[in-house]
Amino acid sequence: MRSLSTARAALYSLTAVVWLALARLAWAFLNSELQWRYVAQQSRSDAPWYYRLAGVWGGSEGSLLLFAGVVAAVASVAGRRLRRPLAVWFGTGMVAALVAIDLLFASPFGTLDVPALRGFGLTPILEHPAMAVHPPLLYVGLACSLAAAMVVLDGASAAAWLRRTVALTTLAMALGALWSYVEQGWGGYWAWDPVENTSLLVWLAALVALHAPRVRRLALLPWLFTLLGACLVRSGATPSIHGFAEQASVGWALVAVTVVAAPMMWWASRPTGNSGGEDAESVVDNQRGAAGASVPTVAGLAVLAVVALGTFTPLAIDVFTDQPAAVRGVFFSRTVGPVALVVLPFLVLRLRTPTARLVHAGAVLLVLGIAATTFDREATVGVGLGQTVRGAGLTVVGAGVVVEPGPRVDVQAVVATVVVDGHTMRPALVAYPERGGVLAETAMVPGLWRDVQATLVSANDAEFARVVVRQRPLMWAVWLGAAVITVGSLTAGRPRRRRPAAEPASEPAAR
Repeated sequence: MRSLSTARAALYSLTAVVWLALARLAWAFLNSELQWRYVAQQSRSDAPWYYRLAGVWGGSEGSLLLFAGVVAAVASVAGRRLRRPLAVWFGTGMVAALVAIDLLFASPFGTLDVPALRGFGLTPILEHPAMAVHPPLLYVGLACSLAAAMVVLDGASAAAWLRRTVALTTLAMALGALWSYVEQGWGGYWAWDPVENTSLLVWLAALVALHAPRVRRLALLPWLFTLLGACLVRSGATPSIHGFAEQASVGWALVAVTVVAAPMMWWASRPTGNSGGEDAESVVDNQRGAAGASVPTVAGLAVLAVVALGTFTPLAIDVFTDQPAAVRGVFFSRTVGPVALVVLPFLVLRLRTPTARLVHAGAVLLVLGIAATTFDREATVGVGLGQTVRGAGLTVVGAGVVVEPGPRVDVQAVVATVVVDGHTMRPALVAYPERGGVLAETAMVPGLWRDVQATLVSANDAEFARVVVRQRPLMWAVWLGAAVITVGSLTAGRPRRRRPAAEPASEPAAR
């Protein structure tokens, strides 16, 4: 018992230290202490306070420290109910490793010889309200996978933490997809980008573990994929539109942690067999787990394998052959799509049972929404002032090109006004000189049956503009399905309150 208390005290103390460091870093951002190198790189003194605060996780150094802090907080919550010191020490070791990597290879506490005058600020694409919510929320979801692994090492069921992993990663991925869909010029919501795939792998692994509870070790997979994803995301080993937190030394250090943690988790979670009771039953369950797997579980494993293969194979090719490689999104779509169609009838059948009905209803809605959006139409059209053209089934009328002040006082935007099927839309190109780039601001008109988007590609002084127009059907089903899955996952394991049975009427006393 003393060993358990010592393990908890170590975890709680480490958590407190990490959050004190985070609080100090946040204070430096909020007060624009530009003598700090990381603050000068990720903040501007004239930016709103919420964008200055978001700079804490805007780069590799701060985002890794925030991830370590979130993981520590979630591990501390999980550690309160654990009974085996090994499980608590494992969580403590994971947090300590993340903090050590951050401080040794990517410390955010370095200073400049001469303080910056204004600061560079966030990467322009990150200056969006979702930046304040999406990364921290995703970190909490990923951290729940560590809590699930700790519970498995404790010999208990990790279902509750797996449901939290599914709920929070679903919400975080949906928010990130909405961010991309509304903000980015390519107009999509999922690009099968390696960074996007890493969170998807954790989500898939948690779903598989939830649907195969007899194979308890499957609950270790989400945290393993979290570590592997962190290696990929932070190393910069693969090209990504999310490449704003990359540092090779951090990636390799995380690889070393993963190599040590994976066999340790496998060894520590082994069934003892001779302790009777729970462990003996676990041995039998592990032997029967594969035979009792349902079709959705097998399909989930297949999708997990496909996404993992397509995500990590290019990295292996690059490392061992020194030849850059990439897997296009069409590979994932053509392999994952048919599997999803196979699973869909089973999801519909699950709606007949009360267990997790809301989650499965959201999954059906999400799959149908994703399927519907594959029938989108897209075209690039050139239109001058007063001209009318057709593209992607839409009528586009040019209404001029102007130069206006951009979203910040120091930038300008080229804005094209077009009328698309009767809707006036103003897509823009915004130049950011200090970053040496141009960012497309997509205009969109959401609708019940379809969303209409317009993205400006180029424009000239003759008020001629080249615009990409799109129509994408039933996008609302994607967002609603993700929201329903989130709510259903958070409420699925809660016991329902039953009304007390009415007491039988007492018989009249005999006279």
